[in-house]
This record gives sequence, C-alpha cells and structure tokens, in this order.
Amino acid sequence: MKCHACGHDNADSALFCTACRRPLVAPSKAPTRMEPLEVSAASVAAMPAPASSDADAPSRNRYAPPTAGPSGRAASDSPVLTDDEAREAVIGDKNTAYYLERFDRLAHGQGGGWNWPAFLVTWYWMLYRKMWVPALIYFFAPYLIGMVLGGATGASPGLGALLTIAWFAAWLIGPGLLANGWYYKHCQNKIRDVRARGGSKEQMLARLESAGGTSNVAVIILACFGIVAGIGILAAVALPAYQTYTVKAKIADALMEGNEVAALVGRQYQATGQMPTDIDRIVAQVPHPSKYVQKIELDPVTYALMVHIAVTPTIAGSIKLFPGADGDRRVTWSCSTDDLQRYVPRSCK
Repeated sequence: MKCHACGHDNADSALFCTACRRPLVAPSKAPTRMEPLEVSAASVAAMPAPASSDADAPSRNRYAPPTAGPSGRAASDSPVLTDDEAREAVIGDKNTAYYLERFDRLAHGQGGGWNWPAFLVTWYWMLYRKMWVPALIYFFAPYLIGMVLGGATGASPGLGALLTIAWFAAWLIGPGLLANGWYYKHCQNKIRDVRARGGSKEQMLARLESAGGTSNVAVIILACFGIVAGIGILAAVALPAYQTYTVKAKIADALMEGNEVAALVGRQYQATGQMPTDIDRIVAQVPHPSKYVQKIELDPVTYALMVHIAVTPTIAGSIKLFPGADGDRRVTWSCSTDDLQRYVPRSCK
C-alpha cells in the first residue's frame, strides 16, 4: 500500500507508513457508472401531467405580477387615449368614481343627478374643481342680475317681484341640479383641447392631470373666511361686554367718592346733630377723589347728596344718596339713579 503523504510503498496489511509513520488509508472504489432509480409503473401513472398553458406557452414568465384589468389606466398598453382614461385623469383622485358614473350617464343623454357640495357651497365648489371662469361669473352674476331686477321692479313692481322670486329659486336650487352637467362640459372641453394639441398618450394624460383635478384655493379662502368671521363674531360679542365692564368700573370709582362724602356727612350729623351746609369743604376732605365725578351737591331740604358723574362724553348722569337716621343719630344711606341704571350696582337699582 502506497503512503498518500510521502509515496513510500508499504505492505498491504500495514496500518502506518514505515517511512513517515503516518496512518495509511485504503482508497475507496469509485463507481463505474450511475444507475437510475427504479420507478414503478404505478408511480409514473400517478404523476400529474403538465398544464396545457405551460406546455403551450413555455416562453411566458410565470413569476411576473398579473396585469391590471382593462379599466386601469396605468395597465393599459394601448397607445390610444380612451374616453374613460381621459375623464379619470381630468377628474383627479377626489370622488373619481362618483363623477365617472355621472359622466357616463350624461354621455348617454341621461340626467347628472344632484350634487350636494355644489348646492351648499357653489362658489367654493367651483374653485375646488378649477372651474375658474364659471366661478368668476357666479361671483359677479348677483350684482348684474340685481341691477336688471331693480330696473324691472321700477318699471313694473308685479313683474319685478315675480322675476326676483324666480331668480332666487334658480340661484338656490339650480347649482345642485346642474352642477354635474357643468362639470362634465368643463372636463370635456379640457379633454378636447388636450387632444387637439396632440402628443403621446403619456403626454396627454400628464396635461389632463395638470389642468384638471382639484385646487386648494377654495380651502385657503374658506380658512381665511372662517378666521375673519371668527374674529368678527368675537369682536361683536367681546367688545361691547368689555366696554360695559370698563364703564361699570368707572361708575363704581365715582360712587366710592360719593359714599366717602356721605360717610363724612353722617359723622358730622352724629357729632353735632346738624347736617353740614358747606358740602364743598367736606368734598375737599375726601382722601381718594374720583376723576369721573364732576360735582357733588347737597339738597338743603332733604339733605340728599347728588353725585354728578361723567364717564364718557356720551355716558353721563347722576346718582342720588338719600340719608336716614335712627334714634342714636346714626345715618344710613340708600342710592338710586334714573340715567345710569345699566351700570350701577344692584343696591342702586
């Protein structure tokens, strides 16, 4: 047996090479030919036959993804732009199925149905659908029709009234009934113009998608209108309330001076038993005079104090303070007013 490492010849029964002392490995016998596996006749009969489509079309790629149906625009291999593809491109991604159905009915001479967005917000719907010229006409039409109706009313009041009612009915109900027809004609004009320019199918689809679809102009206008309307409502509610609050605060400041004068008058009466005759001297002793008090007068008969108040040039009036004394000559005061009822405290109403 020859050593596979050093090539030294050794005896067939030797386990180790006598030259290099490495283990000897006997070579395995290589098969002369490969025998096929035995296949029984029953196994052959049970094997499924190849599908007819695979046998008939061996060149087809069975792993390719399935193509879209004929209704899909992107899956269409035809170089010709169909009406459905053109309408779908010009409508855009918003409510496409709704308008495609309406357009198909209109193309066959049927009605377009009712359009709620066009009925509720006609002008904004036109802007949203990029119908710029109809939106401009719809915006200025009321002014022109108003002048015509004004002239008709001046010539014949009865006829003018009938025309006005008819105009308002058409103005309110007409957009909901006719909007789908308007939009269909608008889209058909876009498609006709794009086809007249020519070009490949992809170019025409790109032009239709750019010219059609929807616009954010209406959304921006609605947002601005909502902000302005919100500010206007807030101002209409909050501004009068704030003005009333400030006037009440000024009236309360003026009434505080009147109460301080009344307190000084009451202390003098309790000390001397007589009401003062020089009210200006007592007013000068008030520690916190109000700039809203014009003058304080004392009635020599009833000894009531009249506090004249001017808050603004348009808001002015007077408050009367009436005295009442008990057996210990302690004076209590009550107040009333005729021209400042909205701003005085409840105790003076």
